[in-house]
Amino acid sequence: MTFAVSGRLLGMLRCQVYGGANQTNDQSMTSPAPILLPKLLPSYPPKAGPLIVTIYGDIVEPRGGTLWMGDLITLCGQFGVNESLVRTAVSRLVARGQLEGARNGRRSYYRLTDAAGIEFQSASEQIFGPPDSDCDLLFIVQPDRTDHQGLADQGFGAVSETLFVGADRPSRITSGACFKACPDQRSEKEVAEMLNKVFGLDQLAARYRSFYKRIEALDCFGLSGLETVTIRLAMVHEFRAIRLKDPRLPPSVLPVDWDGLSARRLFAEKYLELSETADPFIGSSLTGQGGALEDKTGPILKRLSSLRSRG
Repeated sequence: MTFAVSGRLLGMLRCQVYGGANQTNDQSMTSPAPILLPKLLPSYPPKAGPLIVTIYGDIVEPRGGTLWMGDLITLCGQFGVNESLVRTAVSRLVARGQLEGARNGRRSYYRLTDAAGIEFQSASEQIFGPPDSDCDLLFIVQPDRTDHQGLADQGFGAVSETLFVGADRPSRITSGACFKACPDQRSEKEVAEMLNKVFGLDQLAARYRSFYKRIEALDCFGLSGLETVTIRLAMVHEFRAIRLKDPRLPPSVLPVDWDGLSARRLFAEKYLELSETADPFIGSSLTGQGGALEDKTGPILKRLSSLRSRG
């Protein structure tokens, strides 16, 4: 199975594809799917579960939420994740209530559960939506330790054993005694030091810089449809891992040259570039329970429009 690539890439790109739709577990085939993948993904090959979550978030959720198992195996195979690992990961996602299966003849399809669909839409808004707007900070006093993990999951950081701070975003669910605060310019340095200590902003900025450098060098010229989808998935997979750990602090308390902004702009640029080839391939080659996945849907057009509007 061979895909057309540019002459320059053909000489440098080689990796193994495992467990495609028509393969057994012990079969493999050589494809010019990019060896760029290990350069894009610090942890390669990726774990099957998180990779499947990325596939559903990028490709499947905005196109109805259902995908044929054979196509899922093929997509994961591009990353060196074999069929056995895919099936095990799907079973675990079903057990956790994120996926549910259905059969149509001999084919198995998996769709997002309603609860998972809501969760995926929220994550999609953070990844593909507009940059974070300015807002107040929220301080929360919560002596009950059983609620601390929930606050951390909502993007709040611990200032002390019972005091938490975070951005006052409408989507966040809070508990405890809440106090809104607007940082005073006279304490700008002290506020920056506190937030860096609480959230590890220096480390987060370093992750964004590393992502930027890896994506900036990405040359997508001449890639086939499947290769383009694979590269886009790799980019989304890495950006998602960083973005969903971002506390989404108000821009007014972040450094003027915050690395997250340049990383998001480059992500938008490359995503739009890759989508010109990736989306037509998805529409012509991937299948949901109701038939071929659509090339463009309302949510996809909204996503692309949002990415184009980033300045």
